[in-house]
Amino acid sequence: MAGRDPKNGSNKSSVNEAEERELDELMKLMDRVWHLIEEGKLDEAEVEGKKALAADPEAPEGHTLLGMIAAQRNDIPGALAFYKKAAELDPEYIEPLLLAAELHMALDQPDEAVGLCELAIEAAEDEEDFLDALLLKVEAHLAQQDDEAAEEALAELPAVDLPDPSYHTRAGTAWIDLGDLDAAEKHLETALRLDAKFTDAIHALGVVYDERGETQKMVKAFLAVREEDLKREAPAWGVSKERFEEIATATLAELPAKIRDLLGNVPIHTSDYPAKEIVAEGNDPRMMGFFSGIPLPEKGSVGGAPSLDCVFLYQRNIERVCQTRAEVEEEIRTTIFHEAGHFFGLDEDELEKMGLG
Repeated sequence: MAGRDPKNGSNKSSVNEAEERELDELMKLMDRVWHLIEEGKLDEAEVEGKKALAADPEAPEGHTLLGMIAAQRNDIPGALAFYKKAAELDPEYIEPLLLAAELHMALDQPDEAVGLCELAIEAAEDEEDFLDALLLKVEAHLAQQDDEAAEEALAELPAVDLPDPSYHTRAGTAWIDLGDLDAAEKHLETALRLDAKFTDAIHALGVVYDERGETQKMVKAFLAVREEDLKREAPAWGVSKERFEEIATATLAELPAKIRDLLGNVPIHTSDYPAKEIVAEGNDPRMMGFFSGIPLPEKGSVGGAPSLDCVFLYQRNIERVCQTRAEVEEEIRTTIFHEAGHFFGLDEDELEKMGLG
């Protein structure tokens, strides 16, 4: 009886099965890391992520996951290094390129973001990857205040229904920024045809109505957004109510003494979302803060009973625009400074120039 050839098909099948089992286990481990990141369990995620990277140091997904963990911890250089390594290992894997581009956007570095988006567009092999990269490029051009480049990028969108309402919503929001409300409305209505309860599209449509002065339509849209947002759970990177209030108190202490003295009698109240009555008055349900009262420069010329000055902070709205706990804490500070600016009579343009828009 002849001996078995170690190169025959039977042995190859066994090797392939073993490799497939190893790959399957690695994919399961990476899925676990992803879910731990979503749950905000960063210590556990890092332990499992390092296991995944040790199992296959050449897998770009492992480096990308560790980059996401670093970003959640506000270790921006570390995150960018992981994303860069992942992109080097697989130039056609666009996820690390887009994650790095988003970080550069958060750092107010849109030029770097545009470059990464262009690399991602070149590497994109399926429609959704292309759309993600293209729309992020549009948003980066808007951050550059390069309206012409943003419009040119938007012109590359296919003139058909896109596969997800989020793409139409992002395009619609970009057209709002560019001042073309008709183009914005067209995209937003398409998004709502795909998903009638897609709240980001409803909110953006409310902004369109606001820009047109269609108050009743705006209020109806904003109240619908508030109702849906109330059903949302807090994100994994959210902070406790006690921590939220602690940061707000500490932020007041950071202000110059003269400003603290002027603000001394202006209480800060925190809640998850604006009250229904405030939204019904035409205020944005997703605003992060709200100053109620008469600005300081106008107080001397106003007669009658003293006004009730108060600053409201909306925790869930602040958490919604962030992606890490560090960003939440920074946004609390920015919002307080913004609303303090309103107390001193500064308008939105002046606040924007001061970086508090």
